[in-house]
Amino acid sequence: MLVETLTRREREILLLLAQGHSGPEIAEKLTLALNSVRWHIQRLYGKLGVNRKHQALVRAAELGLLATTPAPGGDSFAAPPGAASPAVSLSAAARPEQPGRPRHNLPLQLTRFFGREPEIAQIKELLAEWRLVTLTGSGGVGKTRLALRAAEEVLADFGAGVWFVDLVPLSDPRLLPQQALASLGLADEPGRPSLDTLAAHLRDRQALLVLDNCEHLLEAGARLADSLLRACPELRILATSREPLGLAAEAIFLVPSLPFPDASQASAEDILNEYDAVRLFVDRARRVQPTYQVARHNAAAVARICQRLDGIPFALELAAAQLRLLTSEQLAGRLDDSLGLLTGGGRAAAPRQQTLRATIDWSYDLLSPDERRLLQRLSIFAGGCTLEAAEAVCADAAGDGLAAGQVYEVLASLVDKSMVLAGRRPGEESRYRLLETVRQYGGTKLLETGTSQQLSKRHYEYFLHFAETNVPKTATRERLIWTRKLANERDNYRRALEWSFSDQTEVESGPRLLATLKDEYPWPSFQEWLDWFKRGVAWCQGHGGISDSLYATVLGFAAGGPVAQNEPQTAQAWLRQAVDISRRLGPEGRTILSRNLFKVGDQLLQQRGDATPAVAPLAEGELILRELGPDHFVPGRYEWELACFATAKAGLAIRQGQYADAKMHAREAIQLFEVSGDHWFDIAPLIQLGDADQNLGEYAQARETFLDALALIEELGTREKAFVLRWLGLVDLRQGRLERALAYCRASLHEAERIGDPNVTASCLGVCAGIAAKAGQPEQAACLSGAAKALWARQRRNAWEDSSLETLLPGWQEWPDQAAIAQAFAKGQAMDTNEAVALALGEDQ
Repeated sequence: MLVETLTRREREILLLLAQGHSGPEIAEKLTLALNSVRWHIQRLYGKLGVNRKHQALVRAAELGLLATTPAPGGDSFAAPPGAASPAVSLSAAARPEQPGRPRHNLPLQLTRFFGREPEIAQIKELLAEWRLVTLTGSGGVGKTRLALRAAEEVLADFGAGVWFVDLVPLSDPRLLPQQALASLGLADEPGRPSLDTLAAHLRDRQALLVLDNCEHLLEAGARLADSLLRACPELRILATSREPLGLAAEAIFLVPSLPFPDASQASAEDILNEYDAVRLFVDRARRVQPTYQVARHNAAAVARICQRLDGIPFALELAAAQLRLLTSEQLAGRLDDSLGLLTGGGRAAAPRQQTLRATIDWSYDLLSPDERRLLQRLSIFAGGCTLEAAEAVCADAAGDGLAAGQVYEVLASLVDKSMVLAGRRPGEESRYRLLETVRQYGGTKLLETGTSQQLSKRHYEYFLHFAETNVPKTATRERLIWTRKLANERDNYRRALEWSFSDQTEVESGPRLLATLKDEYPWPSFQEWLDWFKRGVAWCQGHGGISDSLYATVLGFAAGGPVAQNEPQTAQAWLRQAVDISRRLGPEGRTILSRNLFKVGDQLLQQRGDATPAVAPLAEGELILRELGPDHFVPGRYEWELACFATAKAGLAIRQGQYADAKMHAREAIQLFEVSGDHWFDIAPLIQLGDADQNLGEYAQARETFLDALALIEELGTREKAFVLRWLGLVDLRQGRLERALAYCRASLHEAERIGDPNVTASCLGVCAGIAAKAGQPEQAACLSGAAKALWARQRRNAWEDSSLETLLPGWQEWPDQAAIAQAFAKGQAMDTNEAVALALGEDQ
């Protein structure tokens, strides 16, 4: 006996497995994502009580689910001796018999359905346990299609039929029972209420009612469902609504959007094969462009479209229709105005489904005044918000009575109505967000109220205060917690920065927020960090009225991080200016001066040239810091500042070849960072310890130290992973462990590409060149050496290690193949970064 009855989809997959099809082939035949096929196969194995394909086919044949049996030793099927080999098919036992086929009025769907297998399975489980299941979700998310698909799957379970009741045409709640009667093919009885007639018909029947689109008749729908469930013990109801019916016996299932790729991270292969949102978009695109397909050239644009539209099926269908006039790239670029762009739902569609705006209008018109007001104001947030943020920014913005104490109640109601999405990661507080299309809609409504600027200012002030309070906590033992919380607000900080660097704000607003975020804020990429601080400096240079202390602070922070790494001359010029301004400030500027002098010295060390110029600014900066003393700082900050100077002195000692002194300073830095409570900055002196060890030839100790640093990076979620992986590759290269060295370097290249760090990329190319040279591949080594040299030159930086041809291939000019080596070096110099990385990763072969 089966543990559980196979679904129709599982029977289809079983048949295709029996015919010898692979997972990808099944996905193509059934228009499913490959992950969905794998999920179904695992459920199929579970129901059959097996864990391998051949076992599944044998078991299915034993149960009479297949017409033939598997041949011994393989997955193919053999016909009985003397008989022609038949096509494998489901046996009669696996199909419902025609005479007893349940009746239904489910509408025929004219377009293909994609994905949703896990959701359908969950809905079926809920229907088995609960008598009322309500599918909720935002407009266009596909509640009706999902309900219809689930209803098709359970047809065999309801002897009295499955009946679809469409409530969209109704505006009078009194007509709901009559609509249900008509859907079952029944008529009113004279002198008898329609509800009584309906209940009498269903009283002893095992039936399923699908009540579709209940939100505008919510009370009437709830009364109908409650009355029928009380009177008809065998009845089950599957409802769709943007808001639950509110009955005690109701199971609520929130319909999610279709899975879509992260446009910033997904590879072309992921976009092509793994996401139901992409598959739906491509299918609908082929209705207007029959030859349309996703390839490498447009995969990123398709990913942006699916992400911008939150995987909402209706929005994706409308977007796909635009491909009759636009390319994928043009469509992706125009989706900032998705409400205006996405029209054309079809003449046969209900008016509310003919455009995306009309769909949202339908929901918006059902909201109370307070709900509309809060929805408008929530559009000011980007990437969602916490309850605290919503209360601080949205309450009583215009003296209209929406007090902070009311926000939670109204917000909960918007969540119930599927206008706001609520979610929470383990260990974090709930966040509330609008789908992008709803956010655009709410923003339009907010502009009409004339309060958009007022809300933008409140949004800015809230996140400025949030940063002032919590960015310092990223330098404590709670770093990981607060780094994550600040990272959750990245989109809000982008929005606040955009607003603060506008003509509608006070001139110091933007620089003040940047100075508050400092170089400790968890920016997702070096490039974004660079762009914002360059913008901040340009703003300060182009506007009067900015205080010297704020200007010097912004210059100092701007000169750190990616500016120092990618544009060292610019960073040094900014720091010299910051130091000059700090000196003019007098006693109140000594803290700023000390920190900026540290940065001057640290950046001179990073240039890899003569280290001597770094000595004076580091010594002066540390002297000022010690004169200020711990009383001048919040607890732990003084030790943290001293630890930074100890770290710089360790780097200086390494540059001067004084490796024992370097280890002493690095250990001092680690102890001071421990006192300050900041484990994150332990990473830098740990790396210096490893560097000193490997320079002393103590490779085993260096490797252990770098692995400790890598473990700390993994624990804290910081950005130095690429750098340490490169160090591990270098240590293995120097020990002759070439295969492991190459693996580390390739992992480092992937990580450097993810975070956008060209310095690590250039260094890894040089290490890979060294590996190729050691492996007896001189032309590969020459090509990578040329690519590394060119990348360092483009960044106007000195290389971290010597990976020149003379070092890698001593005497190569005298070799018989010296012309080929020179040509390979020139080829590497002409490569762009992507080509060079592909060569190092072996992807060009």
